[in-house]
Amino acid sequence: MPVAFFTYIAVFVAGCATPPGAIAAKPVTDNRFAELDCSLLISERDKKVTILALLSDAQSERYRADAISVAFTGMTQSMINSPKEREGKISELKGEVDALNMQVLQKQCSIGLGQ
Repeated sequence: MPVAFFTYIAVFVAGCATPPGAIAAKPVTDNRFAELDCSLLISERDKKVTILALLSDAQSERYRADAISVAFTGMTQSMINSPKEREGKISELKGEVDALNMQVLQKQCSIGLGQ
């Protein structure tokens, strides 16, 4: 019985979507935002934060659906339809928001860090 339980948990964890909070930011290694002035930095950051919030909500929903699905069927939706592309985009956006926030701080823009 314990072996079956641990096998079940391993399948669940391996097949589940990653919660958005557990997705690490992909560092921005270039200076793509360095030439932007403060208003453009803030505008670009706000756009990316909005997109990140939408993708994170969708990822959270997938994570919750996986938890429910495995309870009833033993399989997750993510085992069938991989959310890896969305997870990659979330990671990329997190890195870009971090890079934009860093530029806002370095340029001492008058509008604070909203996100």
